[in-house]
Amino acid sequence: MKLSRFVLVSVAVGALSACASLSPPQTTLPATGADVPSAWLLDLPSDTAGTRGWASLYDDPILSGYLDVAAAQNFDVKTAQTRVIGAEAELRRAAARLKPRFDASASMSGGALFSDIENPFDSYGLNVSGRWDPDVFGQTRTIIDSSRANLRVQEALSADTKQAVLAATGRAYIRAVEASLQVGLAKTNLEFLTESRRISEARYRLGDTAKGDFSFAEANYQSALASYESTLQSARAARRALSILLGDYPVEDLALATELNTPRALPARDLPATLLERRPDIIAARAQLAGRVASLQGAKLAKWPSLDLSGSLSSGSAFKDLFDPGDYIARLGAGLSQVLFDGGAIEAGIDSAKANLDISLLSYEQRLRRAMAEITDAYDRAETLKRTLVNLEASSEAANEALRLESIQFDLGESSLLDVLQVQTRVNSIDASLIRTKAALLETVITANEAVAGFT
Repeated sequence: MKLSRFVLVSVAVGALSACASLSPPQTTLPATGADVPSAWLLDLPSDTAGTRGWASLYDDPILSGYLDVAAAQNFDVKTAQTRVIGAEAELRRAAARLKPRFDASASMSGGALFSDIENPFDSYGLNVSGRWDPDVFGQTRTIIDSSRANLRVQEALSADTKQAVLAATGRAYIRAVEASLQVGLAKTNLEFLTESRRISEARYRLGDTAKGDFSFAEANYQSALASYESTLQSARAARRALSILLGDYPVEDLALATELNTPRALPARDLPATLLERRPDIIAARAQLAGRVASLQGAKLAKWPSLDLSGSLSSGSAFKDLFDPGDYIARLGAGLSQVLFDGGAIEAGIDSAKANLDISLLSYEQRLRRAMAEITDAYDRAETLKRTLVNLEASSEAANEALRLESIQFDLGESSLLDVLQVQTRVNSIDASLIRTKAALLETVITANEAVAGFT
C-alpha cells in the first residue's frame, strides 16, 4: 500500500513538472514608438530643456488656484479615481486565486419525541476543508495579467481624465475672461454711442444736422444695446461653465483676471518617443493592448487541462468525540480535467481573441499617429496665432489713433457723425478680434500643453 502511494505521488509530481515545462510562450508587446519615422526621433527646433508647467507659461494665480480646485473637486476626476480603486480590488481578487482556500463548517442534528424535547441533538459534526489550484498551466496567471492590465488602463485613464479636465478648466477660464473683456468692450462702445446719440440729438434740435444723422445715431445706439445684452449673457454662461468644471453648482460670482496676457513660451517638446511614453492616452492604449494579449493567452490555455487539489478533515459523532483527534476522518483528492471535444468553441475563442488583439494593435498604431498630429497641429496653430496677434495689435493701435483724431474733428465740427461711427465700428471690430485671437492663442497653448502631457 505504501509503495503504491509513493508511485502515485511520484507520477503526480512528474506530471506537474512536465506540464509546467509545456506552458505556451508569452506574447510580447511592440515597443512604444517603434513605428515612428526616424525624422521624428530628432530634436525639434523649438524644444527647450525640461517640461514647463502652465504656471511658468502663463503667470495667473487665479487660474492656478482653479486648476487645483478642479483636480480635487471635479466629479469626472473623482469617478476616474474610484475606478482605479475598483480595478485594484479586482486585481487582489484575481491574485487570491493562486492561494489555497479553506472553509470550516459545524452542524448539529438529531431527533426526539416532543415529550422528550429536552435534548433534541444527538449528532454533532465539524468539518474543515481546503482547495488549491496550483495553476500549472497558467490559466489563473492570465486572469491576473488581464486584471493587472485593466488596473494600468484605469490608472492611465484616470491621469488622462485629470489632464482633460485641467485643460478644459483652463479653456473655460480663458473663455470666461475673454467674455468679460468683450463685455467691457461692448460697454465702452455703448457709452460712446450713447454720447454720440446725445450730441446728435442736441445738434438736430439746434438745426445743425439733418434728422437722418440723428436717426442713424439712434439705430447704432439700439443695436449696440442689444449687442451688449447678448454679450452679458455669454459672459454669464462662460462663468457658469467654469463653475461646473470646478465641481460647484452653476454660479456666476467667480474671480477672473482683468486681461489676457500673451504666454511667455510654448510648452517644451521632447523627443517623440519620450512624449508617447508620457501621454496618458498612449499609456492606456498600451495597457489595453496588454490586456488583449493576456486574453489571447487565456484563450489558448483553454486547450490545456486543469488541475486542482482538495482535502478535508471532518468528524461526525457525539459531542464528546469532537475533541478526540482520533475520531476525525482525513480526505485528500486531486482532479485533472481536459476538454476532449467542444465543437470548435475553444478555437473560435482563440480566433476571436486574435481579432480583438489585431484591432487593439491597429488602434494603438493609429493613436500614435494621431498623437503626433495633435502635437504638430497645436504648435503650428500657436505659431500662426502669435504672428497674427502682432499684426492685430499694430492694427488696433493705429485704428484707435484714427478714432481719436476723428473724434477731435467731430468735436470741432470738421467731421460728420457718420465718419466717426464708421471709424468706431472698425475699431470695435479690430479690438474684438484682438481679444478673440489672444484667447485663441491661450487655448492653443493649453492644447499644446495637453498634447505633450504637460498637465500630468
